[in-house]
Amino acid sequence: MKRASWIWMAAALAAVLATTAQAGNSLLAARLVAEDVPALAKFYQTVFDMKQVNRFDMSNGLMEIMLNFGDTVDAAKANRAATQLVISSKQASDGASDKVAHLVFSVSDMAATVKAFKAAGGKFDKEPTQLANSKTMITVGTDPVGNHIEVIYLEPKK
Repeated sequence: MKRASWIWMAAALAAVLATTAQAGNSLLAARLVAEDVPALAKFYQTVFDMKQVNRFDMSNGLMEIMLNFGDTVDAAKANRAATQLVISSKQASDGASDKVAHLVFSVSDMAATVKAFKAAGGKFDKEPTQLANSKTMITVGTDPVGNHIEVIYLEPKK
């Protein structure tokens, strides 16, 4: 997936989840990919009774749907206790190596997390990037066996 799409999706996820910022670290979301995003979202809605809480249709034809648990759509949008499921477009040219499907962690100290991540054998694709006009920072890396992980420091609510 092109770097601009990655940055856009990370920024969109950070913006949507910014209201969930809490002290400490937490698992914010699990990201899956699909060529038919609405069909896979429908699967999780049907099987696990999840509700669509957000949808992004990007200008490059890619799509992202966010699902969460709740009795109604409003309840799912308000549910900050559950980890969201994010389903993103997979381009046919992505091949067997999937760089989009990953876990998304919110951390309270980006510098300490980066240091611990590297010391434990993880590798980052790039150093943390600060989103424009905010204190929110994002980076993506891999754990020692190659699983992709997105790490986000969310700007504290004012």
